[in-house]
Amino acid sequence: MSLLYSGILLILCVGFFLVMNIFVVDYMQKDIGSPRLVGFNNVGFIANLNEEKKELLRESRQNDLENIRLISMYAMIPFVILSFGGGYLIADNSLKPLEKLNDEMKNKSTKNLGEKIEFEDKGDEISEVIQSFNDMSEQLGRSFEAQKEFVENASHELKTPLAVIQANVDSILANSKIPQKDLFNMLDDSKKSIIFMNKLTEDLLLLSLVDVDFEKKELNLRNLLDDAVTDAKRLVDGKGFKISFNDGHDINVLGNDVLLKRAFQNLIENSIKYSQGKNLNIDLKKNKRDILITFKDDGVGVPQEKQNRIFERFYRVDKSRSRKTGGSGLGLAITKEIIEKHNGTIHYMDGDGATFVVRLSQ
Repeated sequence: MSLLYSGILLILCVGFFLVMNIFVVDYMQKDIGSPRLVGFNNVGFIANLNEEKKELLRESRQNDLENIRLISMYAMIPFVILSFGGGYLIADNSLKPLEKLNDEMKNKSTKNLGEKIEFEDKGDEISEVIQSFNDMSEQLGRSFEAQKEFVENASHELKTPLAVIQANVDSILANSKIPQKDLFNMLDDSKKSIIFMNKLTEDLLLLSLVDVDFEKKELNLRNLLDDAVTDAKRLVDGKGFKISFNDGHDINVLGNDVLLKRAFQNLIENSIKYSQGKNLNIDLKKNKRDILITFKDDGVGVPQEKQNRIFERFYRVDKSRSRKTGGSGLGLAITKEIIEKHNGTIHYMDGDGATFVVRLSQ
């Protein structure tokens, strides 16, 4: 960079001196009797000179031309030195932030992805590059930490049911005369653990599906909600739980039927399994810009201190109750990601029971 800068400056200097010499030579070689040559308006003064004096004047001008050329040549030497020296200092000062950025990039690892590079924002392009790198590094750090936490949580969730299955199998193999009742209980516990792991695996696969592009088509939301309610009713048997909703037959949205149905089904199943209520009302309506779907039950709701975490992966409001019912803590997290992938939002409203409001763009 310094060579390029200095080279350009040197070319400009050489060009300036060449142009200047061309004009000087052109001026010196004109007729000595021309008033434009001498720069005087007194033409009679030149006209009255004899040839010998004119020749002396020509020789004097020729000497002046040689002196100007010599001075120009020697004057270029300090210009060259100053241009290379100045170019080096300017380039070195300009590239220091980039050198620091390069060193920081080499030292980046999974342990310090979120750390920012300290720099003075001068409002130039290099400052913008460093700021962009800081933003990217911060986002990568958050993503890596989220992925790490996700893997740790998934491993923890799988560890418990696997330990139950292994303990039961070891007990059965170690004692061939286990009472039938105890054997049945062990097999039943193992079956529940297997069901839990199957559900967890299904949820994990669904999360990976949400992260990629998927096909969308025009869907009738009422039909989609009917299907979700039908699938969820298997949990209602014997509980006397009632699900009702308004008409909303003419409301359509662009989306993926499998994912949206799963999102709605998660909300419905949460009310059935965890709300401790008896009724769920689903309100479907649209305005000029959005479609609103409200799920409101008459249960106990979510404690206020836990409401800001209910959409986190693997978070359970009541861990013991969720474990008994096979919950993995991924239902609401999956629902939120599905809704957001459809350019929508979901939030929890406090009040009598639990109220979830889904907002989708038309």
